[in-house]
Parts: sequence; C-alpha cells; structure tokens
Amino acid sequence: MTRIRLVQFHLALGAFFLPFLFLMPLSGVLHLSDVRGKVTEAPAFTITDPVPAGEDAQPAFFREQFAKRGIDYKFEDLRSNGKDFTFRPTSRSHYIASLTEAGLAVKRADPSLVRRLMEIHKGHGPALMKVLEVLFGMSLILVTLSGIWLAVTVPSYRFILLGSTAAGAAVIAAALL
Repeated sequence: MTRIRLVQFHLALGAFFLPFLFLMPLSGVLHLSDVRGKVTEAPAFTITDPVPAGEDAQPAFFREQFAKRGIDYKFEDLRSNGKDFTFRPTSRSHYIASLTEAGLAVKRADPSLVRRLMEIHKGHGPALMKVLEVLFGMSLILVTLSGIWLAVTVPSYRFILLGSTAAGAAVIAAALL
C-alpha cells in the first residue's frame, strides 16, 4: 500500500468513527465523575401469572403479557437475576419487572440523555449499536496501527512517537502499582 493510500485509509476510517471517538470517552468521563444520569420509573402493570422457569420460554411469556395489555413493545434481550427482569436495550425507554408478593410489578423506565449514553457505552444498546461498537474497537486498532506506521516512516516523528509512547507507558505502569 502506498503512503498516500495509507493516509487516505487512516483518515477515512478515523473520520467515519469520529462520533464514537467523542461518545465513548465523554460517557466514560461522565461516569467516572459520578454524572450518571437518571432513569424515571413509572408503574405500568402487574403480572399475576407465574413466570416460566426456562430462559428460552421467558421472552415469549413477556411478549404475550405486553400484547395482552395492548402495549406494542419490542425488546431484543431479557436479563434476569431471579427476582428482577430487565428488558433491553436499556438505552431507550424500556421496562423492568420485579418480583413482589402480588406477582411481578412492571415499571416503565425512561432514561435521561446522559443515562442513554452510559447504557450505550456499557453495550446495553440496540443490536446494531453493539455491532458498530465492535467495528469501532477494531477500527480504533487499525487507525492506531496505521498512525504508528505513518509516524515511523517520517524520521522527525520517530523520536516524538517513541518518547511519547515511553512516557505514556511509564505513567500507566506507575498508576497500576
């Protein structure tokens, strides 16, 4: 691959995923700064029917429960810890069902924009977003490697590359100890 083609590849791939390059660090910084957003919950309905035991039968059971109540709600995944059921993706309005003495109390959960970003960052978004996040991770590696190669091929950039990499490695090693 010629240098100009590598520069074009580096630029095109990096620019395509530029929104992710802002989204992921922004949501990570917000999370680490204890700005996590809010989820507004409101009671929706109660389920008195017993939940089937098998994980394979549970999604169909819940889809039927939503349909019985005239709620047009499509979820991609169902997560359970035995007492609570969370319907994903949670990066948009979703439902949560919690076991009570009266049955399952189902609540509608509406996340704020910040909380939506957090859920996407954690991989709790729609299936397409998960695919894009995997592609973003792979492209970040490719953009980094192509950037390193481009820097190595320019003699005046080699020292900056090596010095900065060594300093970064030292700071990270010190932080880990």
